[in-house]
Amino acid sequence: MKKLNFSLSLFLCWNITTAQYLSKDFNDLSLTSGGWTTQIIIDTTNWFVDSFGGDDFAKCTNYNSGNVPANTWLISPGVDLSSSTQPILNFQTIMKWPGAPLVLYISTDYDGTSNPTQQGTWTDITSQALWDVDNTTWGSWTNSGDVDLSAHKSSSTYIAYEYFGSSSSGSTWEIDNITINEGSTPPPTIDTVSVYDIQYTTDPNGNSNYVNQQIITGGIVTAVRSDSTFFISSGSGAWSGVYVYTKDYVVNIGDSVILDGEVDEYFDLTELVNVTNVQVISTGNSYSVNNCTTAAANSEDFEGCMVQVTNATCVNDTAGFGEWIINDGTGDLTVDDLLFSYTPIINYFYDVTGPMTYNYGAYKLLPRDAADINQFVGLIENRNTVLDIYPNPTSDFIQIVSPKITNAFIFNMKGLVIIKTTLNSGINTINLGQLSSGNYMLYSEGNSYSIIVE
Repeated sequence: MKKLNFSLSLFLCWNITTAQYLSKDFNDLSLTSGGWTTQIIIDTTNWFVDSFGGDDFAKCTNYNSGNVPANTWLISPGVDLSSSTQPILNFQTIMKWPGAPLVLYISTDYDGTSNPTQQGTWTDITSQALWDVDNTTWGSWTNSGDVDLSAHKSSSTYIAYEYFGSSSSGSTWEIDNITINEGSTPPPTIDTVSVYDIQYTTDPNGNSNYVNQQIITGGIVTAVRSDSTFFISSGSGAWSGVYVYTKDYVVNIGDSVILDGEVDEYFDLTELVNVTNVQVISTGNSYSVNNCTTAAANSEDFEGCMVQVTNATCVNDTAGFGEWIINDGTGDLTVDDLLFSYTPIINYFYDVTGPMTYNYGAYKLLPRDAADINQFVGLIENRNTVLDIYPNPTSDFIQIVSPKITNAFIFNMKGLVIIKTTLNSGINTINLGQLSSGNYMLYSEGNSYSIIVE
């Protein structure tokens, strides 16, 4: 009887693991066989079947003697997953040329014929798959890995690939071997965690609460090192940035990315390692820069974050290894040449912007280029009359905290006084909304302060 039960169990397991709900390899040279459809949302660009080296696949490109705006969907037939246990989606991709990534959607209420941007509830599951990310060459097929569809089981489940192109850019995407099969074991649980939650800690050693855990997170790229590792930030304030240690992906400042990674503490620097599936969702995004005192920046709270310190005196111009030290009256802060080499002048005042890192037992500010450093002359003996100015940069109002009643002058970069005012002791508000975007200088009691109007 035990042998019968074992044989029956083996038979049932074999049927479960080999059940197939969807298969599309395009070898019949038909895009729409098996109930597949396309929906053109913008212009006339559409998916089509192409062949190369004996392989047949679906392809989409918005290039036709130049790029054209495009938005088109490749949509599966409704797949009956109602009796499935763990349906797993697999496919392969190849892409070339800079452009928007494909977006992978799933829906359980699409009607199969309507414009998908107007009908059906579509869930973006792009981040659950691996994609070809090298837009410089036609490489090998990239396997998506197992995309678990267990949360989307219905009698009519649709998957869709959405293509985007613009008048100035557009990748060429190829897809092949799309299948949905019954899985055999649950995939490992991966939590989606914000950058804030990764970084925030009350641990006296600064260790993340997620150390050694695999997570999914995302943010805006704020700095890229020469080895292609990078920093991302999400939101503003303390705990809003983190260092991503991977040399396998090409990203740029302003890219919005999502990624899988393991949280690690590398000599007390919280970073993401074993990174996979870095997806660029959009480009050219703005990000927050946190205005900090040198003391605040020199802390666990702002590790990995984008910060700007203003009106800080260079108190050591040769601290060793390309480092120099600034102080705005609240404490020393090391500036490192890891991203950009700069020669400061002792006793000059500086505004410095960049991400914060931690190595060799110290927090360090990393200016990325010359634009991140503003040098000007100030008088150290008047440091006891320092003003606190925020927000900076600003688009309209600034608030100035003054220790006493004093006069203040705002100059444009031509040296012309454009605003003259009297500051009261305490908080003062000045409207800068009428000024053009650019850099300005506030002078008071022998001290100079850089102000940026956006």
